[in-house]
Amino acid sequence: MLRPKALNHVALTVADMDRTLHFYQLLGLALLRTSGPDAEGVRSAVLKTGEQEINVFHKAGLVAIDREDRTGMHHFCVDMEAGSVDDLIVDLRQAGLSIVRGPVQRRDGISVFVSDPDGVRVELRVNRREASGRGVPGCIPTPTDEDIT
Repeated sequence: MLRPKALNHVALTVADMDRTLHFYQLLGLALLRTSGPDAEGVRSAVLKTGEQEINVFHKAGLVAIDREDRTGMHHFCVDMEAGSVDDLIVDLRQAGLSIVRGPVQRRDGISVFVSDPDGVRVELRVNRREASGRGVPGCIPTPTDEDIT
């Protein structure tokens, strides 16, 4: 029987490496290393959050996704350390980042969504043990979203 233990990393291709790295560093991810461009013009970087990594790749000619209905990655989720979802929202605003959806009540916490420079949605979740709990004003209960997270 296959027994996955954890997500190791997510890999993204991006239109603008510098903007992307800046965005994820504003979210508090640590930049571990960068390399390139190689002989084919590919640049890469590795960002870390907890024990997981985001590998980022760039080469000339890539363009950002800006359509709502698209194939490919829908979103990925990062657990955030915050006293409450309200504290997270304040931190996002102070970093100059806009929330594109939420707060959304989840079975195990409360989430807000931001979009990276290429349109990839990033769910930022404050787990129930850290969140202020059910009944958060303005929180949208969306049980059907549980199926895609």
